[in-house]
Amino acid sequence: MTSGVSITRDATAVQHQPTLVLTSAVPWDGIFARAQHVATGLAKQGWDVLYVDGPLTWLSPLKNRDLAGRLVPRTPVRTIPLHSVSDGQPASTGGLRVLSPLAQIPFGNVSRRINRFNQRMLALQIRAAVPGPCILLSMLPASVDLLPFLHPVASLYDCVDLHSEFKGFIKKEVVDQMEQDMASVSRVVFATAETLRARMARWHADVRILPNAAEIDHFAATADAPVHPLLQDIPSPRITMIGGIGSWIDQGFLCQLAEAMPEAHIVLIGPIETDVSALEQHANIHLLGRQPYTELPQFLAGSDATLVAFRVDDPVAQSVNPVKGYEYIAAGKEVVATPIPEMQKLGDVLWLAETGAQAAAVIRRILAGERRVTDAAARAEFVANNSWAARVAEIDRVLRSIVPHTATAPEQRDVS
Repeated sequence: MTSGVSITRDATAVQHQPTLVLTSAVPWDGIFARAQHVATGLAKQGWDVLYVDGPLTWLSPLKNRDLAGRLVPRTPVRTIPLHSVSDGQPASTGGLRVLSPLAQIPFGNVSRRINRFNQRMLALQIRAAVPGPCILLSMLPASVDLLPFLHPVASLYDCVDLHSEFKGFIKKEVVDQMEQDMASVSRVVFATAETLRARMARWHADVRILPNAAEIDHFAATADAPVHPLLQDIPSPRITMIGGIGSWIDQGFLCQLAEAMPEAHIVLIGPIETDVSALEQHANIHLLGRQPYTELPQFLAGSDATLVAFRVDDPVAQSVNPVKGYEYIAAGKEVVATPIPEMQKLGDVLWLAETGAQAAAVIRRILAGERRVTDAAARAEFVANNSWAARVAEIDRVLRSIVPHTATAPEQRDVS
């Protein structure tokens, strides 16, 4: 299935466009999700995109020793061939590069003074890669302090999380103020969830809901994909959950499900970012770690049902719009989700379960083939309306409405 969105652009027009600088919360090589899809899609639409890896501090290796090699990147800027992340459509005249910045001073989310210093250093690195005019598309509140040093011709904010509620070296009031400032100075604010939209609406008059989505063709390939070799030693039925395992995941729900269905095997695919000792006590819970995005259809091909198990009492989970829900549905899989607000909105195309015991009852119905949560026509309509191509097209329209009016003069705004 294709989106039908054209990626053909006039080459002369593209040459006069500012470079789009996207500041992400995650590295390009991390979990392939919203930030990478947006960057890739806009490059295919003809934009010159500089994707800025999520921030790393000098303390990061204390939490993950594998990050030590990223403190001073050997290749700060690298080009990403569009065909390597393409959905089969021809590449346009745009380009996609990734900037891996130097590690920052710690505590930028605790002290605004430290954040300003870090953003000033980051601006120097961005300007070395983008000497001409640029537009800032930020997915981080901290990027507001880039503006006095980067001087973009316009800025937009993509609010994807409740950033001040994450764990770690964070001072809530500092992050909240940075986010308010970032929203206030942006031309347009996007929000992935209704709770985030309502929050952003306090600070900006033009806040647009832009949920997550799926790369349709990629996950539709699940139907014909071979079962991944890592699943060969894990018996069926297999219940799969893909995504980072952090404090927002309901481990109690997963343990209860494992106990209620000892005959089933729960496969968790994603980086582990919290204590998982409770999960490790169950022989039928398998933690496979992060796996390549290109291989996810193979894991889903070997799955009998899928999970979105977020804690309903967690502030971050209350505001998240899980991308995996869209991807599971695009893969043709039945989805069982905990009733966080954004999953309740998708109640027509997935199953909701408050507890692991309720999930077990639903999954047994799925395995018995009693019925799917919705019919094929409704599923196909949902998938067609929730593609990354459609989401990117909306961002592209906003950007192109801005460029004719702003490409000649940078914005100079006081965000102090």
